[in-house]
Amino acid sequence: MGGDRTGREPTVLAFSPAGRVLVLLGPAAAGVLVAVLAPAIARRLVDVGFPVLGVVWRVIASVDTWWKVAVQAAILAVLGALASVEIMRRSTRVTVGVGEVRLETGDRVLSFLRPQIDFVYMDGGFLVILDRDSRHLFHGEPQAESGPLGKTFTEYGYPWRDEDPFTDLYQPWVPGTGLLPVAVEAVLSARAVALRKKAPREATELRDSLEKLGYAVRDDGDRQSWRPLVRS
Repeated sequence: MGGDRTGREPTVLAFSPAGRVLVLLGPAAAGVLVAVLAPAIARRLVDVGFPVLGVVWRVIASVDTWWKVAVQAAILAVLGALASVEIMRRSTRVTVGVGEVRLETGDRVLSFLRPQIDFVYMDGGFLVILDRDSRHLFHGEPQAESGPLGKTFTEYGYPWRDEDPFTDLYQPWVPGTGLLPVAVEAVLSARAVALRKKAPREATELRDSLEKLGYAVRDDGDRQSWRPLVRS
């Protein structure tokens, strides 16, 4: 991404070098550590007669030779590596310029001009960017922490908020109350299923469908709250 017409270069917000190493190697290393330490800990718990999950401890304690430990370590290391790939795939590299914000998530790249953006804030671990109709331009997991994100967006003149500016408008979704149109109820019902199934892509698509119907949604675990869209 090139420099802005003002002469100020964009700022890239991504994993720090240490953070990138932790993401790439940490899960696999943790898997190997668990494989090595868990059998010894389990044998101690079985020996002292620890009653809770006794069968589980005995199964783990049965990993009692070097080759069994090696096989277990290899399996957990592979699972850790897959977790690292998933973290890298779903996390977003954010580039903030005076006139444009660029968001790179895996192979997907989104760019938004400054006039399109009305609010920017963190919702839990997610970066949220709203347009002037309070619809989601972006909702994803940034590689940078909230502090650097807030500081950078503010320095570049973007409307950063410490929380969702429309918090007071949300109502918990309770099926069948008659407060919402039938089509909106149907989408929220389908989205509730997607949240229970841990299907984020489907949940995001259904969020977009709700916004086309004039409503926004926010999640608290697998519970949903809704509000009407508000034009600034």
